Amino acid sequence: MNASTTIKAPFDRDKQFAAKRRAVILSAASAFRRRGYHNTSMVDIAKTLGLTKAALYYYVRNKEEILFESHLMAYESMEEILKSPRAGKNGLEDLENVFRDFVSLLTQSGVSLLTDVDSLSEKSQGVILARRANIEKRVIRLVELGHKDGSIRRADPRLQVFFFMGALNWLNAWFDSEGRLKGDDIANHFVEQLRSGITADYRRDE
Repeated sequence: MNASTTIKAPFDRDKQFAAKRRAVILSAASAFRRRGYHNTSMVDIAKTLGLTKAALYYYVRNKEEILFESHLMAYESMEEILKSPRAGKNGLEDLENVFRDFVSLLTQSGVSLLTDVDSLSEKSQGVILARRANIEKRVIRLVELGHKDGSIRRADPRLQVFFFMGALNWLNAWFDSEGRLKGDDIANHFVEQLRSGITADYRRDE
């Protein structure tokens, strides 16, 4: 065989379909974020992607499936962040690193953390709420670790977590990738607000 001969990898139809379907869901989630779930039709989504409505239905069955998969994609990505090794000196630093990665995920990856759960069927709601609860429990454990090592001011850990997780829930509602502040700027600001709100020894004049 000639050394210059290029061997092409075999065509992977399933991989291509999965990649295109992911792109459809990300784009649709972005449209839901900007316009609202109920104000965005399948026709709107198809136009945004440059697809016919029939072509769009090749990748997804209906609008609710897109909403479900959008939620699932966000929570799966957040779970991966929580599984990653953390090298912080204490619970506060580990929490800051996780929070920074969450913000970066939502401002730089195209993944949207949507707030519309009530529009899902009861079964789908149960799946999504369970995934969200699991993430919250794991973040609460980081706060509790910070309580134990003295890096986080003692208070109700659930309320501490809900306070800054609420900021994440609305981040995609106002973040503009073309705006003045970039993802890293917002991540730095959010982490500073987190630190000032819960650290045990924070000094505003530092």
